[in-house]
Amino acid sequence: MLKKAVALVTAVVFALVSTSCMTWGTKEIRTTADHPRPGKRVLSAVKRSGEVIEFSRAAPARIVGNEVIGTPTSLGERDVEIEGPFPLIKRLADGTVTEVTDAKGRVWSVRKVLNEEPNKMIVRIADPMTGAVAIPLSEIWQVKIMKTNTALTILAALGTGGLAFLTWGFSTIKD
Repeated sequence: MLKKAVALVTAVVFALVSTSCMTWGTKEIRTTADHPRPGKRVLSAVKRSGEVIEFSRAAPARIVGNEVIGTPTSLGERDVEIEGPFPLIKRLADGTVTEVTDAKGRVWSVRKVLNEEPNKMIVRIADPMTGAVAIPLSEIWQVKIMKTNTALTILAALGTGGLAFLTWGFSTIKD
């Protein structure tokens, strides 16, 4: 009976501690006073231009000095000017352009059309990012950083202690 109780307590402790101690919180950066402290882990960053850069949970970026440094998992965006005529323009039912084939036969996957003319189009395309990036904190509007949830951590510790005490108390009762 005691071994089962200890196993139950261990499983509950593991579940509480692994879920309550660390969370991902969003923080807006308006001034230098809002900068997260160095060493914080970053899951995503939204630049002032609106571009979102995401990092993996397994290998989040870190704040080093006044920069966020890491290897992104998301696609970047860039604006390109495409020369026409356009033999094929794919659109959704609402008229949103999703794909453009230019005069040379190259197919462009479009995120947004910035300017459309008969023989010229300026579009925003998805651009795969490779390698590590360093983003100055002054260019970032919002970050998702790893935070310690103190209240839940204390609650988990108190609950674990109480559960361990109850388990010990019930294990000493003789049948």
